[in-house]
Amino acid sequence: MGGDMGRKTFDKDTRDAVFNAQHGYCRLCPRPIVDFHHKMSNTKSAKQLFPCFIHSVFNCVGLCRGCHDDRKSEIKVTHDEAMMYEQQLKDILEG
Repeated sequence: MGGDMGRKTFDKDTRDAVFNAQHGYCRLCPRPIVDFHHKMSNTKSAKQLFPCFIHSVFNCVGLCRGCHDDRKSEIKVTHDEAMMYEQQLKDILEG
């Protein structure tokens, strides 16, 4: 599975859930998943704004190597979407 240049990647449960939901295939083409990509970049500011969302299943997509290298910009989450996911996740965690 693909590297993330020293930044935290998704945990095994998240990767497994995305892999199963996508039936093992890239979101953008019919090739097998090799990399798990953050829809919203895993940056310091994003981690501060969206600590629950950034490494969640909602921010993860499985891609083949070619799509990860060439087409990952096609898979994005807006700031407003991330805010909505963050709030929902916080509500769940707070019970």
